[in-house]
Amino acid sequence: MIRDLSQAAPPGVEEQAPVCIIGAGTAGIFLAQRLRRLGLRVVLLEAGDAVSRRPAEMAQTCVQRGLQYRGADLGRSFGLGGTSVLWGGQMIPLVPSDFGARPAVGIDAWPLDYGDLAAYLPQVKASLGLPAGGEAAEAALGEARFPALSAFDADFRLRLSEWLPFATRNFAKAFADPLERDAGLVVWLNAGVVELALDPQGTGRIVSVVAQSANGRSLTVRPERVVVCAGALESTRLMLALDESMGGQLSAGGAPLGRYFSDHLSVTCGHFASADLRRYNHATAPIFVGGVMRTPRLELSSAAQERLAVTSAFLQLIFVTHGDTGFDVVRNLLRRRQGEQQGLGLSAGRLGRVVHDVAAMAYWRGVHRRLWIPRTADLLLQVDIEQVPNWNSRLCLSEERDDLGRKRLEIDWEIAPEDVRVVQTVAQRTVQAWDASGLRGLARLELTLPSQFDDFASFYDVYHPTGTLRMGAAPGGSVVDRNLRVWGLQNLFISSTAVFPSSGSANPGLMHLALSARLAEHLAKATP
Repeated sequence: MIRDLSQAAPPGVEEQAPVCIIGAGTAGIFLAQRLRRLGLRVVLLEAGDAVSRRPAEMAQTCVQRGLQYRGADLGRSFGLGGTSVLWGGQMIPLVPSDFGARPAVGIDAWPLDYGDLAAYLPQVKASLGLPAGGEAAEAALGEARFPALSAFDADFRLRLSEWLPFATRNFAKAFADPLERDAGLVVWLNAGVVELALDPQGTGRIVSVVAQSANGRSLTVRPERVVVCAGALESTRLMLALDESMGGQLSAGGAPLGRYFSDHLSVTCGHFASADLRRYNHATAPIFVGGVMRTPRLELSSAAQERLAVTSAFLQLIFVTHGDTGFDVVRNLLRRRQGEQQGLGLSAGRLGRVVHDVAAMAYWRGVHRRLWIPRTADLLLQVDIEQVPNWNSRLCLSEERDDLGRKRLEIDWEIAPEDVRVVQTVAQRTVQAWDASGLRGLARLELTLPSQFDDFASFYDVYHPTGTLRMGAAPGGSVVDRNLRVWGLQNLFISSTAVFPSSGSANPGLMHLALSARLAEHLAKATP
């Protein structure tokens, strides 16, 4: 059931529930529907309204002190569905080696094993309408559809990611029925959380969550358990504000609250000069299996990471258009269907070309079960790396305040020289492997000049923020435990990519949802 706090009778309302979730984005909505399946009543609070809006529209911009972190503006959205209105919905799990200690690059082991989360992947994929498939089936599919990439080089492993269909990428649409009709799930819109109130008796429990609308209406929720699912940046801001209200008790023991802020760094390291675009298209372009698009990526093996003393990295052979093709028109149309505010970019002068391109796309998908690459597209090598842990890269509270009187988030993001070395090392190793492989006959790989690697402006975050609320085995070096409970508090939990101790070798979305499914099970067992 969806309610609007701004429309509530003054001064406001009160709610009671076994679980209060803060944030109705991907994690919040997914966790809520899992908890409802387990029989728990849930109150879900969302600062935005039914229409997803960018931070500037919500007056929720961050103060940027270090390098410009683009994800703070382009990678966030407030409103029902959160950033699922914007994301690509690319799903791929981390690999077992991502969970282990990697002393060569200063990465500690996770407090969970790969198997602790892999057990939840089938139910996550079933909820999202993705087909189940084991590692053996995945490897066989890769070898069959991408034989050249499968045999690329011993240092690289081919894996295929899955993309959620545009119709279900927006979780507000994918889970519309329970959000709108389930009486046991109450969703409050325009409910920005202004206070997490602790029990004055010193029990270490959150006794109430207070939210406020822009027009001054107030909502007080009295829950048994509270879960912060407001996205990595906003979740960190809420925890920093709570720590400040507690006189620094959460961070007093050395917990790295707000520290180790990191992302995957994405760098265009070169371009391909194709000798035969049709053959290149067959060898590298995404495929369609059962209506789901699958994209190949080449991940640096754990053995190669150790030998080269680098973090996780993966290669993507991408193509980039310039807004003037039928591919762009179709993509913009699908993004609008997803819920993103997007123009089509269609003009009468381009109609003939658009029709031709759309026909080519349909032919390639229908006959070859592949995505078609437009002839005018740039063929690029993209290297994505996991940032090296950096204590000085951080989030903190600014003295500036938003319209609800809350301190804004300040971002001091760093790219260290070691990150540059990792990119250089992986890019150079890629060129060596490409030139020694059978793919060289399809396209010549021209590497970006080494001098350009020193320009941090050429590095891009890819909106995979991690680290600032990291989980660990002990409170001195982490913010939450292996069950995502905040150290020192009895009933406060966090489900966010910010709890990831390291970014790993893949997009965080699928493993984050598995972590949320595990949390739902834990909460159901712990809640009376």
